[in-house]
Amino acid sequence: MISVTDLVKIYPNNVKALEGISFNVNPGEICGYIGSNGAGKSTTIKILCGMLQATSGSAILKGFNVSETPNKVKRLLGYVPESGDLFLSLSPYDFLEFVCKMYEMEKSVYQKRIYSFMEMFELKNEVMTPMFSFSKGMRQKVLIISSLIHNPEIIFWDEPMGGIDYTTSLRIRDLMKELASMGKTFFYSTHQIESIGKICSRIIMIDSGKIAYDNYIDREARIEEIINKYTAKNNQDKISSIYNS
Repeated sequence: MISVTDLVKIYPNNVKALEGISFNVNPGEICGYIGSNGAGKSTTIKILCGMLQATSGSAILKGFNVSETPNKVKRLLGYVPESGDLFLSLSPYDFLEFVCKMYEMEKSVYQKRIYSFMEMFELKNEVMTPMFSFSKGMRQKVLIISSLIHNPEIIFWDEPMGGIDYTTSLRIRDLMKELASMGKTFFYSTHQIESIGKICSRIIMIDSGKIAYDNYIDREARIEEIINKYTAKNNQDKISSIYNS
């Protein structure tokens, strides 16, 4: 479903965000994509979504090359950015209707989905309320709905749970598992390690633009063991280099 080969991204002034990363993600997987700030997570997702051009390498989504056919790829995707902006003067209905029209959905279909999702996320009384009065968590719920409402095959979420209350986060976890069982693919970037252990079937760890770890997981304790082991070794190397320089 997602195939990445030798992906490189170099920003101006020779800033290397990605240094030849490769991985494959299969249909129905919930893949956690983790790493420290500036590791290259958001850069990867933006390239896979066709928002950013790679310096070299390839990204193939369901047989489509992202750099060659970005518009075809975008029709397959749902996306929640790390810092998502909404048209706050609009109501959730107006915003979601705009999204649905971009995907050329039938009005009878998207109307039902808007109200169903808003009820699921406990926003049914706010369907027509301008979003400038919404809390961060409420706005984030609308962004999550916008990434799912057109029934995408691949969902990219970059820190989607910011401001989300605990009850809703549990509901979202259940929703992700249900959609994955239907063959949807999630590429889920987050700093919330607890959620990775409870949701993801696999993790990919990126560090300084390189893949540091890529494997399937089977229990929550294993996640912390992997991260702690890697972080401890990385810190030891950095401290040694500081004091021995």
